[in-house]
Amino acid sequence: MESLYITKEDWKKFIKSKLNEFSVFAPFEENGILHFEKVNSGNIENISYKTRAVEPLKLFLFPFKERVFPEIENFPKVLLIGVTSCDLKAIEILDKVFAEGDFKDPNYSRRKENTIFISIDCQKPYDTCFCTLVGNKPYPSGNFDLNLTEVNDGFVVEVGSERGKELIGNSNLFTNASSDDLEKRDKIRKDVEEKVKEINKEFDFENVKERLRGLYRKEDWENIEDIKNCVQCGSCNFNCPTCVCFLLEDFGKDGEFKKVKVWDACLYPGYARMASGASPRPTIYERYGNRILCKYWYMVENFGILGCTGCGRCISGCIGKIDKRKVISEIGKEKVKNG
Repeated sequence: MESLYITKEDWKKFIKSKLNEFSVFAPFEENGILHFEKVNSGNIENISYKTRAVEPLKLFLFPFKERVFPEIENFPKVLLIGVTSCDLKAIEILDKVFAEGDFKDPNYSRRKENTIFISIDCQKPYDTCFCTLVGNKPYPSGNFDLNLTEVNDGFVVEVGSERGKELIGNSNLFTNASSDDLEKRDKIRKDVEEKVKEINKEFDFENVKERLRGLYRKEDWENIEDIKNCVQCGSCNFNCPTCVCFLLEDFGKDGEFKKVKVWDACLYPGYARMASGASPRPTIYERYGNRILCKYWYMVENFGILGCTGCGRCISGCIGKIDKRKVISEIGKEKVKNG
């Protein structure tokens, strides 16, 4: 990959030059929390480049609610700044669900085609981040158009695609990254990766797929004390970058018809309920277990990839204060103990 360098002041000029061509979104801090907001010439100064936002990337490609019929005709051109490695990894799941196979979602593909991804290296991981436990790193290795690593008074910029190269174009604001810039970037990456490993040293995800295989029953999960704290709010589903379940709703009025897609959550009591009122997963233990199995077993079997990217949003957003890392570590021990 080509590695360039740009000062922070020149980067602001570069982004400002794109505001007329793209709808630009980036993370901004409010009360210690990062949220994606639309960028304008007045708030460019306040964009954060340190860690992930609360909202998952899927919100831009697979919105919470959108019309699927009649078809949406126009999708805006979006420049998305501040995407992190954990969200970029989720694109591999999103692509397999919505863009590959026999049934494709045209809205997803058109949104993705119209979106430029400018990712960042994480430099301030949360205590809930665990990307290294699931084989990822706190810096991207692919799926981005440009990637930024904040170094001193500027950014090392990796060009990850032709679209990224076209976005830069003939701009004279970028220079070739020096060996000193690259050494600093590599040291930052190494230090942050070690920090994430240190945060997660007490948790055990080894052979997680095999440890979870076959744990369908309520009895497999009800001995995990923390699960009883689940209030079935769906926060972990909606905050997860790889949760892809949705409902289709039909509306008709005055001879007009439309079909709408809206997110669903497998922790909801009615998620798998049948017309008769019966449910194959009537208890929270079975529903919580199903969610874990989906991420670490079913998606691996169906798509060849873990359905968890280690972003930690399910932990930080849990009203019941359930730490999934602890649950997975304990459920593995239960299976070994019970043979």
